[in-house]
Amino acid sequence: MATDLYRLQIAGRPMVDESFLAGERELTYDDLSPYLTPLGMSMDLSPIDERIEEIKSDDDIDPQSSNIDAELAPTLHRALSLTRNQAADAGLWHYLCVVRFSDFVHYRWDHVYNPEKPGNMEEKFLKAGADIYSNALHRLWWAAELTYEPSDTGEPEDRDYERTKRALEFQELANDVFDRWFARYQPVAIACVDLLNHEALDELKEEGDYANPPSNSDIVSDTTTRLREELTVRRVEAMETDQITQTIESLRDDVMRGEEK
Repeated sequence: MATDLYRLQIAGRPMVDESFLAGERELTYDDLSPYLTPLGMSMDLSPIDERIEEIKSDDDIDPQSSNIDAELAPTLHRALSLTRNQAADAGLWHYLCVVRFSDFVHYRWDHVYNPEKPGNMEEKFLKAGADIYSNALHRLWWAAELTYEPSDTGEPEDRDYERTKRALEFQELANDVFDRWFARYQPVAIACVDLLNHEALDELKEEGDYANPPSNSDIVSDTTTRLREELTVRRVEAMETDQITQTIESLRDDVMRGEEK
């Protein structure tokens, strides 16, 4: 059943107060209706509801685990059939997180709530737009958008989201890639995930070419930091895919060898 989508206006954001962030009260459509603008589109959100319930009932997926992200992102991306311009509307994600899926946001992120620093929780509801990695649902949609493989049929249900899952299962990889500006260029996001996921790094370590390599988390952190610095002097859109791959491989190998910048 299709559900109308709305944008939460800026004027409604003060309603997202500390009692809401602490999970002590809900904000309904009626509460926020003066601040909701219809977007003129409807989508069936029931697959997202169903997948969330499946995740909650799965004993192998702990509450607040990054595995939740990996399991939900493909369904979220398929169900929310948005253009990138539509997905850039922060107010849409604020509506989805504050009204439609607030229970999920609390289920996934309540551990970051600190009454002395409520901003950590607030951003899960009220970030988005140019920041593609803070809002609880916006981050999952964009991670999928930047990493999925289209199907030959063109049908959403036939897309391959294995790369998306590899990225989101490894929290440090997801953080260090999608929280940086270069992730907005899809070939860079794909190359980072392919070269820096757990499986790829573990395979390199098993080959034994590197003495005492750092932890996978440190490899990801240092490589993406060096990549960010490298791309400050290079126009990434002008680089061929092979150049991007070779650049990341070279930086990663330097890190694994313990070479200083």
